[in-house]
Amino acid sequence: MGLFLTSTVDSQGGSTREEAIINQDVICYITDALYDEDWQDSISGKIRDLNEEYHHITLGTILRLYRRENIEKGKLKSLFRYVKNDDKLIIDQMLDANKYDGLNEDETRIAMADDVFVYFKEIILKYKDRFLDFDAIAFIPLLEERFEEIKRKEYISKRSKS
Repeated sequence: MGLFLTSTVDSQGGSTREEAIINQDVICYITDALYDEDWQDSISGKIRDLNEEYHHITLGTILRLYRRENIEKGKLKSLFRYVKNDDKLIIDQMLDANKYDGLNEDETRIAMADDVFVYFKEIILKYKDRFLDFDAIAFIPLLEERFEEIKRKEYISKRSKS
């Protein structure tokens, strides 16, 4: 059935070098797990019509992890927009890196995954009636299950660690 979700990341690190590495690893792990082709293909038939003409990227997600001082200075905030002509919901989430200061990798992954899921769920459900070929109601439990796998670190990333 194909891909329906893209996921990208922009990260400014953490308070210390160690926290920056943890934050970067965690946010990349989350985006990799969401963008995973095998996962998307396995659930696509449950949330999309079989009509090939409607198969396209329905959710374009961006996760931005910035230091609080840069968020405040730039007056940055999370944004979302449904693009009717493309039948696509853009979700651009601003995450405050300071919130994850002092947490180890597991704690950061759990906290960040919870933050992303709650925001995504709220925005996707807000636009649930606008999609041409995407069952948002059926997708939310599948997305929640994926985030539970992320929190338990069950997804095996294909990204090579250097």
